[in-house]
Amino acid sequence: MIQRIQSLYMLLLFVLNVIVVISIDSDPSFSLAESYFGYFRPYLNDYFYSEILALTVIINIFLFKKPNVQIIVLRILFLTLIFGLLNLFDERSLAASFKDPGLLYFITSFLLILMSVRSIKNDQAIIRSSNRLR
Repeated sequence: MIQRIQSLYMLLLFVLNVIVVISIDSDPSFSLAESYFGYFRPYLNDYFYSEILALTVIINIFLFKKPNVQIIVLRILFLTLIFGLLNLFDERSLAASFKDPGLLYFITSFLLILMSVRSIKNDQAIIRSSNRLR
């Protein structure tokens, strides 16, 4: 299970979300808006993106015997991240949104999900080719 590359990508996505949960203050009145993930805080804490995403990803790692279900779950997470990215750009100017460190979180999450889906599809192609040889 862990030796598959898509499991490592999903584990990295889990670690990224755990780091975001730990690094964001739950009480915005005690932290500065200029701090790391300062502007990004409302989009995560209001909707619990990081917690839900981390839990879903860790469950998805253990669904390694059902690759089609893994792909569906990853696509749902991708759509959820698109919703979060749209919320990030919604309430302020485009220039301020591009300077926000939360954008880096979304970009790395998108890349890890896309690489996981691609690796799962490669595994499925290898399995299909070996079934043709039998």
